[in-house]
Amino acid sequence: MMADLLSFSAVRYAYRGDWLNRIQALHGVDLTVPAGSAFGFLGANGAGKSTSIKLAVGLLHGHTGEIRLFGERIGDHRLRARIGYLPEHPYFYENLQVDEYLRYLGRLSGLSGADLTAACDRVYQLLDLGDLRRRGLRSFSKGMRQRFGLAQAILHRPDLVILDEPFSGLDPLWRARFKEVMQVERARGATLFFSSHILGDVEEICDHYAVIDRGTVLEQGRLRDLVGAAPLVLTGEGPAPQGAGPAGDGHWRLEFGEDRRADVLASLPTGARVVRLERQRLALEDWFVARVRAHHGAGRRLAEMSQG
Repeated sequence: MMADLLSFSAVRYAYRGDWLNRIQALHGVDLTVPAGSAFGFLGANGAGKSTSIKLAVGLLHGHTGEIRLFGERIGDHRLRARIGYLPEHPYFYENLQVDEYLRYLGRLSGLSGADLTAACDRVYQLLDLGDLRRRGLRSFSKGMRQRFGLAQAILHRPDLVILDEPFSGLDPLWRARFKEVMQVERARGATLFFSSHILGDVEEICDHYAVIDRGTVLEQGRLRDLVGAAPLVLTGEGPAPQGAGPAGDGHWRLEFGEDRRADVLASLPTGARVVRLERQRLALEDWFVARVRAHHGAGRRLAEMSQG
């Protein structure tokens, strides 16, 4: 059984808003990220993803509840040496060149000499930064900054890579490349934890997920279990079973849950023939919207107005 590299237990966090108002950003968050997993942290803008991440890496303080990294309560700065982090809105020293900045960050992470050179060469190759090593970060576009941001996050081969909206500002080519690099990191043994509101990225990369909305984790688990909850679709010909509908070309179609598979197949009418049995593809985006809407009714008023 995998240990949890990152865990939240009943974590609450509030910050000061206008005047003396306190805004409750997290409401008793419970979350576990298993070692070796690729974990997608799903939520709309303002749901609490970045706040949770900043608490985990030590950029925010003042929470209640417990956060653990590598089995230890956060607070020991040595734990952070095992983390690679790319914030949603990174800030870099723009007067520095790529190579001098990476080497500076590598030394902060304990690298030196040949190990530091090898680490820099590795991320140059992974993210096509070799020809840009003498360029100042001031001249970088948004996408180039993201490339540098991922490079510094994985430079020291951290055990846990935390990425906050890592695909922001990337064109389709670099979105695909980032996914490849994330898979390379996972293959070497790193655990990936990244936030996103783009469901396709999570579906493509992750094996674990959690959904947060308005500071509350609605659910979490294995992505395969979520996908496995999608109904089965049986297409057949001949006498149709009860509940089946037309599927065209003389075929009929019947949907049912996994728990009814054996009963449905055993009770098919005499002469019925199975053409195919497949699982309906889960529309993860539709599921996410429905899950969040059920939590706080987002969009319900607009739907009612359109019907009226």
